[in-house]
Amino acid sequence: MRSATASDDRTASKEPFIHEQNLLRSGGVNLDRCSVRRKSICLVGFALLGFGGCSSHRGSATGATTGAATSAARTSTVVSQPTSQPLVAVPAGARPQPSASKAVDALLAAEVAEDHEASFALLSSAGRAQFPSAADWSRHRTELAPVTAYRIESVDGAEVRVLVDHKAAIDPFVGLQFAKEHEVWHTREEGSGWLVDALAEVEPIVPADAGAASVALQWARARQRCDDAHATALQAVAPPLGVSAGAAALCHAVGTLAAGTPSAASPGPETAVLVAQYGSDVLRFVRRVEITGVPKLVRVFLVPMGDAWRVLAVGD
Repeated sequence: MRSATASDDRTASKEPFIHEQNLLRSGGVNLDRCSVRRKSICLVGFALLGFGGCSSHRGSATGATTGAATSAARTSTVVSQPTSQPLVAVPAGARPQPSASKAVDALLAAEVAEDHEASFALLSSAGRAQFPSAADWSRHRTELAPVTAYRIESVDGAEVRVLVDHKAAIDPFVGLQFAKEHEVWHTREEGSGWLVDALAEVEPIVPADAGAASVALQWARARQRCDDAHATALQAVAPPLGVSAGAAALCHAVGTLAAGTPSAASPGPETAVLVAQYGSDVLRFVRRVEITGVPKLVRVFLVPMGDAWRVLAVGD
């Protein structure tokens, strides 16, 4: 009995495997190409690939269902739902504009009108962090040269490049005011529109250095002729800053004047009066020209005023 039972068990255990072989062969799958050790692996692999005959002898419906579920699982893994980005909170009282250029346009238009409260409403949250109140912003803007006109030149994403006009001047409180500047304003998309950061990148437009030598020579010749009116017209301030015995001696001086090559002004005793009056930043734009041809050498210091150079100080 024990031998018969074992034989029956072995026969019964072979039947499902034989049935699987028949099903696979009927479906065009050659199981014999798999090694003995890998037949069970092949069966599992075919089942995962959706072959109905590999699932079980219960039928192909279960295999189809399993394949569909596997396909759906793969689809749900690959396809992800877009996530919405949180909007940046708009500062209280801010007036976002439809575009970056319109935001800068509105801010500079308010500055031309000297309406700092209106331009404050165009500041981004980052700008408000630097200038929390309209009063803070107004103090900052009054320390800069007033905007008299502007023209938007280009827009590159969130950056707006503008040509800005000012009244050319030099002032102890504001410093050197350039007639024209290139300004790059940075904007941010906040809420439903665009707002502007507080500080622009500024690139002053200054005349070529060669013009400084020409003006210095014209000024010295006017002084040599004792033509005070013409000399004053070539000055940034009247009288020029500094003390120069050579400049005082130019009137009726005998000699042929010549101007040297302009050079940058360096911090030191001869420019101390300029720093005391206008701050050290002014030295970036000051040019120094030596006038020769007379007994006493004269050093002339010039600054850009509009599209020309003007005499600011003299020294020996």
